Amino acid sequence: MNNRIISFWSAGGSTGKTTLAAAFTLALKKYKKDIVLADFKEVTPHVHKYFGIELSDKSNIYEAIENGHNATEAVKEHLQKKQGIWILSGFGMNDFAKFEEKHFSAVLEVVKNEFEHVVVDTSAGVFFSSTYTALKNSDVIFAVAAPTIWSIEDTAQMINFVSNRRGVEKEKFKAILNAVSKEEVDTSTAEKILEIETFSVRYGQKNILKDVTKIAEFLLKKDIEKVIGIKRAEEAKSFGVN
Repeated sequence: MNNRIISFWSAGGSTGKTTLAAAFTLALKKYKKDIVLADFKEVTPHVHKYFGIELSDKSNIYEAIENGHNATEAVKEHLQKKQGIWILSGFGMNDFAKFEEKHFSAVLEVVKNEFEHVVVDTSAGVFFSSTYTALKNSDVIFAVAAPTIWSIEDTAQMINFVSNRRGVEKEKFKAILNAVSKEEVDTSTAEKILEIETFSVRYGQKNILKDVTKIAEFLLKKDIEKVIGIKRAEEAKSFGVN
């Protein structure tokens, strides 16, 4: 099975995106061993706070890339294991001033080669080079929105923008309505507005873990079905069946 990058992104802030990214990664570990949660939220990264680890300075990664060296070992120095998953902490203010798209692309390339599943927590919007890099290189993008009409409309507009102006395929997007506020819009209505597959996550830690686990299982089921389909096609071909 091909290695995959799965990004959690939102059009605006305060949607609970980081919480869902962390919960999704923890849900994946039930089925997959090679998993990393990479924090691509610039300036104010939060993943390290969720897991109680230090935010490390990434100057050595920047220098390795600038000097034309392989960045693998530099990136590996910043990987920390917590609760059964690997974590790459984010890029703080000092790194933000230096890192550009080429640096984030190199980091993603390293972790994709090292892990079967890479879960990325991005900044909101598309105004950081790290966010654009993550979206461009993702296989699946979960657009996290609050269950309000404004949040959903903003998400729809931003998805259309990055699809039409930034070349990020709309087919990569799936939406998650996260109950961070009173529900104004249900999942089916949101799906019609967004024109993409939409899931919902209820309020409360236990509900979040249950609902996000179902989303992870749904995604993995599609992978498994795809692999089975390929194997059946290969078997049929080997027996001369058209």
